Formats: sequence, structure tokens, C-alpha cells
Amino acid sequence: MTQVCFIRLWHKLEQFRGDSQFTTWLHRLCIRQAINELKVQQSWWRRFIPTEQLEPQDIPTVAFDEYHQLDKCIAKLPQRTRIVFVLCAIEGYQHKEIAALLNIAEGTSKAQYHNAKQFLQELLA
Repeated sequence: MTQVCFIRLWHKLEQFRGDSQFTTWLHRLCIRQAINELKVQQSWWRRFIPTEQLEPQDIPTVAFDEYHQLDKCIAKLPQRTRIVFVLCAIEGYQHKEIAALLNIAEGTSKAQYHNAKQFLQELLA
């Protein structure tokens, strides 16, 4: 993903207008690229497959901690809801920014985030 983002940066560098800090522009470019890659390649989510469905050689040898459990719960969210949740709760984006990134209404972003929180609370309870 880093290489893909670097190539994307190289091709889009002339479009940087200086309206914001370069790092802000780069972060937004990388987030957009990551979202586009997720649409193309769903294989990244393979790490969230329940261990019962994995072959013995594919089972991680590290202990499963609370973060892994949270990752598994987040992976159970529908894709769009999962993306909204990660962008808002983890990346710190505002709903207005998420709506612009995903081409959805701001209210849709808020609703999906709310649904994600409720679903995760039920799973983690």
C-alpha cells in the first residue's frame, strides 16, 4: 500500500496547490487510495477470518489480546459501516469529511457510525 501511495503521490504531485500543509494533503491522498484499494482488493480482510476457518499453518502464534478481539468485531461490520467507523473513531475524521470522501450524505455517515457503535457494544458485552 505504501508503494501504491508513493506512486499515486508522484503522479499527483503537480496537483498540490499549497492550500493546506503538504502532510495534510498527503494523508488525504493516502486515505482515498486506501479506500479505492479496499474496493478492488477484499483480500486484506482475510486476517479477520475466524481462526476456526483457517488452516493450522495460517493461525497466528501470538496471543489474542483485547485489540485482536476488537479487530475481529470491527471486521463483522458491513463494509461501508466499517469504513465509516474506522475513519471516525480511529482516524479522527469528522462526519462531513467522511461524507465527502465516500460520496455519501453526512447524516448517512452519522447513522452508520451510530449503528457500528451499537453493534460493537453488543458484541463486546
